[in-house]
Amino acid sequence: MDDLTLHLPLRVLVVDDNRDAADSLSVLLQLWGHEARVAYDGADGLRAAREFRPQVALLDVRMPRMHGGQLAQALRQLLGPEGVVLVATSATDPEDARLSSYAHLFDHYLVKPYNLARLEALLAGCAAQAAR
Repeated sequence: MDDLTLHLPLRVLVVDDNRDAADSLSVLLQLWGHEARVAYDGADGLRAAREFRPQVALLDVRMPRMHGGQLAQALRQLLGPEGVVLVATSATDPEDARLSSYAHLFDHYLVKPYNLARLEALLAGCAAQAAR
């Protein structure tokens, strides 16, 4: 694990309608030294972001009602264009139709199940950026 990740914890919001996946990811993020919050749908994710002010948000693309693209749009309006690193997550490929008009709002895309080394590297990069 990168030393910077250990010394500069990030506030990470996980929004996923799969409760087991969201909770497991939250535990992992906390073990890595980050502060994590979980929401299980887009509306709750938006409410959590207002209070928590995440530096990184991992948003499931395929949630019912408010999908990840719609939530990304709301988060950009709430937190500003540079206020949060938005990561689209899905078990499908990046060409998911739900992303077509929202893809430009995301900074990264991760396929589930997560490649943990890639996730860790992404967070280390975010931590380095936050340290500047």
